[in-house]
Amino acid sequence: MDSSGMNRKVFVTGMGVVSPLGIGPSGHWDALVSGRCAVSRLDRLTHLGFPVDIAAEVPAQALAAHVSRLPRKQLKLYNRATTFAMIAASLAADDAGLSAPVADPIRAGVILATLFTPYPIHDLLGLLPGCEIEGNSNQGDMRRIQQTFMTSVNPLDASLKVLPNLTAGHIAINFGLQGHCRTVSDTCTGGMHAISQAVTAIREGELDIVLCGGAEAPMEELAFADLCASGLLGQPAEPPERSCRPFGRGRTGTVAGEGATVLVLEAAENARRRGAPVRVEMGGFGAAFGDESVAGVQESCSRAMEAALADSGRDAPDLVSANGDSSQVNDHAEAAALRAVFGGGRKQPAIFATKGAHGSLFSAAGPLGVATVIMALEHGMVPPSLNCDDPDHECELVVSGAAPRALPGIRTALVNAIGAFGETASLMVVRGE
Repeated sequence: MDSSGMNRKVFVTGMGVVSPLGIGPSGHWDALVSGRCAVSRLDRLTHLGFPVDIAAEVPAQALAAHVSRLPRKQLKLYNRATTFAMIAASLAADDAGLSAPVADPIRAGVILATLFTPYPIHDLLGLLPGCEIEGNSNQGDMRRIQQTFMTSVNPLDASLKVLPNLTAGHIAINFGLQGHCRTVSDTCTGGMHAISQAVTAIREGELDIVLCGGAEAPMEELAFADLCASGLLGQPAEPPERSCRPFGRGRTGTVAGEGATVLVLEAAENARRRGAPVRVEMGGFGAAFGDESVAGVQESCSRAMEAALADSGRDAPDLVSANGDSSQVNDHAEAAALRAVFGGGRKQPAIFATKGAHGSLFSAAGPLGVATVIMALEHGMVPPSLNCDDPDHECELVVSGAAPRALPGIRTALVNAIGAFGETASLMVVRGE
């Protein structure tokens, strides 16, 4: 560790977004402020017989338009989450004016969050009929299964594509990053921890540049089956666009979304030396854990927000991007935490929640929230909150309406992320004059 680099300022100099609403920061933002909803019924999920068949999917046409950014020879090695992350990283690097490979590779790294492991289930299932015990079609012969899988399964599918740390690895390889190459798996707070770890590495002088964020593709069959079994997903509504209702009455759970957000974080002096564009400065971070009750999550969320505020040296932000995932416990607890933290004479921030438009991106949810508040600060605007028009009395909270609202002069924003088991994280960003 370079002690002379302690407590360095950290800037966001680039952003890349792949969301169900659009690709690129402006693509996501323009669709969000227009009030578009990406949640829909997916025929593929319906035909597979899942009890939940709604989700927010990255449009195939939009994705195809950006695949040319990726190295052609490597495409066969990417699973869906890696494809999202590589596109987001390419967009972020372009935004920051970074070329590949980076100029000082040992001072640059990648820290990425991802949770779900994609398995090539169709390829594997196609091999099972030949592995049955002779005369018994209901049982597998383990020796045959092992022999068949060792000789017939494409190792690019069965090993390289399912290792959770390879998404970060592909980014590091593509940009020649020889500093940290790290993967965080921590449900919906994972992306926030990835950003926090990147900030710490830069502040403490270990690195000068970090590509960080999250990527997720939870609609792969086995991952989606796990989500359905977990009870995290809400029941489909009619119309499907109303299925994710942050802080709403009658909400039954969250909606799965997919995508990635990658931020380029950079030491202030490095950014100035390169003449890089500065979007915001990273402020404070806080994380906490409590039990899964409303009281436990409320206390955890309150502690995380207070820690982020204290770390940033600020009493209150201008804007809060609420977690608002439409789950019973998390919404109730977060609303109570927001009332507790910003009551008692503190300045009341404008609060919004966007998952009604794009669902929960799990590990990528926090980074997408950070990208969204950066654009909100740049535009001087509070984004709309879809499906927040019928609030639950237990979630008394003033949340932005279904239309964007101008709020000139805003400079600070807080982003909340809450996981499935009581884990919470909050992060502050500050826009310069």
